[in-house]
Amino acid sequence: MPTPDLDLNAQVSMTATHSAHWANTKEVGVAWGIRGLVVIYKILGRTVLFITLYPVAAYFFLTNRAARTASHEYLHNLSEFAPDTAIRATRATTFRHFVSFAKSIGNRLAAWTGQITLDDVTYTGRDALVDLLASGKGAVLITAHLGSIEVCRAMARLRNDIRLNVLVHTAHAQMFNRVMQSVSPDQHVELIEVAEIDPSLAIRLKQKIAAGELIVIAGDRIPVSGNRFTVASFLGRPARFPQGPFILASLLRCPVYSLICLAEGQGFHVFLERFCDRVLLTRGTREMDLQRYVAQFAQHLEAYCQRAPLQWFNFYRFWHGA
Repeated sequence: MPTPDLDLNAQVSMTATHSAHWANTKEVGVAWGIRGLVVIYKILGRTVLFITLYPVAAYFFLTNRAARTASHEYLHNLSEFAPDTAIRATRATTFRHFVSFAKSIGNRLAAWTGQITLDDVTYTGRDALVDLLASGKGAVLITAHLGSIEVCRAMARLRNDIRLNVLVHTAHAQMFNRVMQSVSPDQHVELIEVAEIDPSLAIRLKQKIAAGELIVIAGDRIPVSGNRFTVASFLGRPARFPQGPFILASLLRCPVYSLICLAEGQGFHVFLERFCDRVLLTRGTREMDLQRYVAQFAQHLEAYCQRAPLQWFNFYRFWHGA
């Protein structure tokens, strides 16, 4: 009979495995395309790269109807939920959304090649996390596909001994990250494919937490089937959020923070907020517990979508029943 810990880990693994539908969504992550952007960036610089990204954005805007539809749905829901953002679900705004995503690709390149430094990044909530790490404890950071999360690599430079373990979900992400690692290997960042989570990896992640390392996982990717998601209100409509990040956090028995990095002005702003001291899932109230944590994360994501409306990059049907 499996131990409770291994059973929890099996649920996390299943959640990751069933993520094929959004994983198959075509993003600007094809290896040859990324390598071409790297060449442009290294030879001609960041300004030329960003100019180049406009036709890239236009190409995907014109050819990817599913992504256009998903973007329009998000912008519509946001405009209804928060009219003060002045965002309207027009074709022009949808294109601006694609351009914003293309620019985030440029920011990824800049982050991976070391062109974004601590001087370009401001922080909210950094001190509490640094104090935690100084005490020798690790944490889980739940993030989202919002802004430029790769810029958080600069966070690893806050202390020489900080190590980030980023759980990635798709072959697209792995492909992009392999290209970026070849450009600028970083001993402070380890990429781990979520689909590979099994009992041995669960033990490995526990060891990383015990060693004072950070585990980073996205909280806005849903499984394709089964019941490994929880429905919560998001921008005024019921949406499906994965249970996996919260089950994993429960398994690792450590503090949990939210992590968001937004492009603001000429630089970036990293927000680190204490999500909870520990995710507690009680056998008798497990679903209610998950509902509470997921609803808390959904509200958190809502607030940042209102702050940076064009920086949430989920170009697939997200809402329940969509």
